[in-house]
Amino acid sequence: MSTTPQQLLELYRLMVLTRSVETAIERAHRAGRIAGSFHSSLGQESCAAGVCAALRPSDVVTSNHRGHGHALSKGVSAAAVIAELYKRTHGTSGGRGASMHLHDRASGFYGETAIVAGGVPWAAGVAWAKKRTGSDDIAVSFGGDGAFANGTFAETIRLAKFWEAPCLFVCENNGWAHSMPVERIFGPPGSITEVVRAMGVRAECVDGRDVAAVYEATQELVTHVRGGQPAFLECVVYRVRAHSINDADYRYRGKTDGADWLDSNDPIAAVRHKLDELMAGHAAAVDDDVTRIVAEAVARAEAGQSPTPEDAFKTVYASEGLEWHGQVQVR
Repeated sequence: MSTTPQQLLELYRLMVLTRSVETAIERAHRAGRIAGSFHSSLGQESCAAGVCAALRPSDVVTSNHRGHGHALSKGVSAAAVIAELYKRTHGTSGGRGASMHLHDRASGFYGETAIVAGGVPWAAGVAWAKKRTGSDDIAVSFGGDGAFANGTFAETIRLAKFWEAPCLFVCENNGWAHSMPVERIFGPPGSITEVVRAMGVRAECVDGRDVAAVYEATQELVTHVRGGQPAFLECVVYRVRAHSINDADYRYRGKTDGADWLDSNDPIAAVRHKLDELMAGHAAAVDDDVTRIVAEAVARAEAGQSPTPEDAFKTVYASEGLEWHGQVQVR
């Protein structure tokens, strides 16, 4: 199985979109335009893009606190993501969820959670429910290496195996569970994969810097999962930014560690170089289009409306006579 130039270009677009949104959010934070916590996935874009590009629109994804790339790659618009962080009413959750609670049913993005490993059982439950209705859609759970040190994961993957739930568990092993090096918990990259294999579940490890490799590995695993069995994919990357925007990561790692890694391992730069050889000019056109999309999203968020105190009581429960359109109930 090999990735075509056109597929590579689409993967590149998803990666550049995520990078552009993340950097726009960083700028807004530094300018005091956005408040609250923010966990950047900069440098990990190939995992979100490679996995989500192998899915159907009707497949479901759950995420974690570092999930902007997952949302964007699953089809949530940049305008909706940025607006939610700006706490505007046209955001994914009406401006009430902020960075760690993006959620968009229409895109099959069933949400982020600030609870470590919290989205893992969500995905397994959705997968089981889809199977019981006769659908061959699947669910995918994204989590970091810290999530897979959590008992919730071990319990969920055993139950998914027992249920034969069509769920793909994706571990973005970025080397750090906040300030704890992953080697101290599991060992070198690939060790988590070996743990899962020992549980009798198909598991693969892939170089998360290579978006084509992630995409191709996911395609194979998705075929297996649609057959009615869970699977696991470990994507080995690196956390370029601090754990969160206010984290003093220089206290537990070298001050330039993230920047140094990106200088020689940037997954976007690698794809751009390949595309310039295969399809000269196409990557530059994608860059220009994404720049326009994100600039328009920021401008709309800056001009948008904030939710009122009364909005806190809307869509908390389903109301009689209303139906769902995306995340909003309308008459």
